[in-house]
Amino acid sequence: MNTLRTFSFSKLLIALLWLPVTVLANQADTVPPTSCPVESSWLTAPSLPIEVKKSGSDGTSSFCDFYQFSTQTFLYLMSPVKDRKDGQRNFQVQANYPVLEGTPKNSCDDIIEGSTLRTSLKLMKTGDDNPFPTGQAGGGATIYAQDGNVVYYEVRFNKALCDLSGSAVELQKKDITNFPPGTMELKFGWKVLSDAEIAAKTFVTQPQTIAGKNKTMGLVGMHLATATKEHPEFIWATYEHNNNTPNCTPPDGQTTAWTFANAKCTNGLPGTAAKDNDCKFNQPPKNKTDPTGTPTNICRINPFGTAFGDLKAAENLTDITTQNSQLQALFAQPTTPSTMKELSNYFTVGALWVSDTTKSSGGVGVPNERGSLRLANTVAETDYQDVNLNSGFASNCFGCHTYTGTSQPNSNNITSQALSHSFKSIKIGQGQSIDVAAGKVINDNKAAADICGISVINKGVCDGAGLKWNGNWTNVNASAGSVCGCTKPSKAELVPVQ
Repeated sequence: MNTLRTFSFSKLLIALLWLPVTVLANQADTVPPTSCPVESSWLTAPSLPIEVKKSGSDGTSSFCDFYQFSTQTFLYLMSPVKDRKDGQRNFQVQANYPVLEGTPKNSCDDIIEGSTLRTSLKLMKTGDDNPFPTGQAGGGATIYAQDGNVVYYEVRFNKALCDLSGSAVELQKKDITNFPPGTMELKFGWKVLSDAEIAAKTFVTQPQTIAGKNKTMGLVGMHLATATKEHPEFIWATYEHNNNTPNCTPPDGQTTAWTFANAKCTNGLPGTAAKDNDCKFNQPPKNKTDPTGTPTNICRINPFGTAFGDLKAAENLTDITTQNSQLQALFAQPTTPSTMKELSNYFTVGALWVSDTTKSSGGVGVPNERGSLRLANTVAETDYQDVNLNSGFASNCFGCHTYTGTSQPNSNNITSQALSHSFKSIKIGQGQSIDVAAGKVINDNKAAADICGISVINKGVCDGAGLKWNGNWTNVNASAGSVCGCTKPSKAELVPVQ
């Protein structure tokens, strides 16, 4: 992995790019004017936006429109629930954003009986102790903070997904080809906090019982994916704590006490970021389950998910950094509640979306993708940060969550099981079967058995999705094409997806 990059912009953009968020926090209390403003009402009267604005003179959405949408959504989710005195935030309301349970259990009922935390986000088959496919962090990276505590991951989703059918027949009846507007999938990275960290109140926190002991967890990173009517591909945005990681190629010293990098290795950057260096930056262990371990050194390869030469890189960087600086100014105002001031310790890393929803994501050079083209969260895609846009697989959000454009013959992004990696966990946890796109035409039962089930030469569509074939198939849904009916395998049939 090549972890070193040359990054060159105009003097203004260099200043914006490398400006530490801790410096941004020292802005004046008044919000400076900008072409991409943050509305104060997003803090004082938080609400979820429904759609991305179209402020362009040609009726299209600007980069700023997407970042405003993401910022407003983030602030709503992070706002304390109205009239509650326990400090619970909107995203923590189980009735609205259920937590994805392991095994999987029924995440849509009122009882949490499965595991909800895991130490990596590796793709696993249904029935494993962790909720199966979440599809982040690629190879199952497990990371440990400098205090030796592991990072735990949690997945939540909007409750309406509980009522969405996984049946191609039922989807056809309702003319549904994509996840409905308002669909959300949220992924969080948490670490156990020390008494000093709790007292400092610099983390968004959550109580958690781990191995029978009550712990206070601190939020270190968050993914936010939201579908709208105009953008069924989901708008992917990611956020991190300011003190997570240094940059791999710093222009000057990085003196912060980083949560995921020791001082000696940080002081040696960029040299210590080399793959063969003893600091082992961005080389976490795989699939660990121990609650404590050797601290992981992590550095950020592409600040704000952007590199020199990326499409509209200057516009993307300007909008991200101005949103971050404006938020810091708002958080610093004396009228801002203390629970919201804690958000001053977090920053927007970037966001990603497609330009033309009739066309698919991906492809060499990712020509239809916009925003932070190399988007990665250092604590959720630690070893997937080196995004190569000119390869067949660019490891940004759409590299793992493939979107099929509406102009394609088989454009159903629900039955593809490629866009969302949580939906099938939700359905299977409810005791339902789901339909998975076969990728081939099924004309009869024999063909279905060969394509959907396990044969001598084929492991089968359902098996490849971590499930087993239930004997059903259909061609009825034009947008889905041929699909295989898949269900939960028995305990004896479980093996990890490689």
